[in-house]
Amino acid sequence: MTHIKEYIDKLVNEGYNTKQIGVISSEYEITRQAYHNKDSILLFSLEEFDEIVCYTNIISTRKLLYKALNVRNDLEAYEKLLYALSNPLPLETVNFNEHFKETNYTLEDIPFIKYYREDGGHYLTSSIIASCYGEICNASFHRMMRINKQKAAVRIVPRHLYYLVRKYHSEGKPAPVAIVLGLHPAAEIATASSPPLGVYEFSVAARLLGNNKAVKTPIHGIPVPVYASIILEGIINQTEAPEGPFVDILRLTDKQRKQPVFKLEAVYVNKNYPPYYHAIVPGLEEHIYLMGFPREPLIYDSLRKITSEIKGIRLTPGSGGWLHAVISIKKTRRGEAKNVGLAVLTGHPSVKHVVIVDDDIDIDDPYSIEWAIATRVRGSEDVIILRNLRGSTLDPRSDEGIGDKMIIDATKPFDEPWEYYRRAEIP
Repeated sequence: MTHIKEYIDKLVNEGYNTKQIGVISSEYEITRQAYHNKDSILLFSLEEFDEIVCYTNIISTRKLLYKALNVRNDLEAYEKLLYALSNPLPLETVNFNEHFKETNYTLEDIPFIKYYREDGGHYLTSSIIASCYGEICNASFHRMMRINKQKAAVRIVPRHLYYLVRKYHSEGKPAPVAIVLGLHPAAEIATASSPPLGVYEFSVAARLLGNNKAVKTPIHGIPVPVYASIILEGIINQTEAPEGPFVDILRLTDKQRKQPVFKLEAVYVNKNYPPYYHAIVPGLEEHIYLMGFPREPLIYDSLRKITSEIKGIRLTPGSGGWLHAVISIKKTRRGEAKNVGLAVLTGHPSVKHVVIVDDDIDIDDPYSIEWAIATRVRGSEDVIILRNLRGSTLDPRSDEGIGDKMIIDATKPFDEPWEYYRRAEIP
């Protein structure tokens, strides 16, 4: 059971909160609906694309995140994802035509959505682009802005897809790609995880789901999961087009820039299910969990090398699940908290500020974290500023990703008694 329709039906049968909100506009309305129904999985269709079932908020809470990974808590989630990243399951190819059929769809038949007034156009936000160069394959999220029926501008930052596309372009060839829409959320988490180049994210998804069946796309032979809902096949050529502005994960507006162009060659849909599309609303909880959560296991892996007393890890929603980390530990020796802070920056280099707290602090409660900073921090001793380090281009106070980082040790001074720092319980 890995197709998204089966997964959503299972959630409905198990009593998870779902709402059918009918037919809505492709401009702004789903943003309002998702924001005001953060605890509900929303199912809808768009006025222009009534053949396609759209959904959002499928991973908008930790409970739904655990459900997607079939785990009970953070530690199980971290261990499961780390194991899958280290032990990807090789894909087994099955017959394409038994599972997919070609359509006469163009990009104007696919649910591109304008989420905010500031957006420069209509976007796919859950588009997973797969490409292979020789034996090296990669699958990763990339937003796409529709230009016309056959073309869309693709935002590609210098990571693995960028590397593969450049390899083709350096040979004077277009880069063949398959764009996958409507996947099980565990597969989406896998493709958001950024393993080393050469580890195919769909093989990581196969390990997470226990399903390694794949098909090769008819034109370019790119392996993609058999449980995909919609597949767009085409090329990324060497021409560029304006992309943006676009409201990103911090709900700040990313500027317009020239980006590569995707040219559509064919659209396929799964034969066994109606087509489904995941509308990820930028800057809301689902976007934050999908982008940020896969970095928490990497932080955990970095931390467990220096301490066995990790009690909790959070990339905070207020920072887009990206720029701020809060770590709960049971401190066992002097200087440990500051070492923990440095290890966080190693595990997730995009982090800007790290707060380390004792295990009596609720890391899901901003009030509790602020209380720890207010009562347990002496600035001259407990705050470390690291200047001009590589961070995240999402930080508007950075200079193209170069900026300052801060570690705040908000744990109780090691040699002082707890009676001075323990908050009284409510009787």
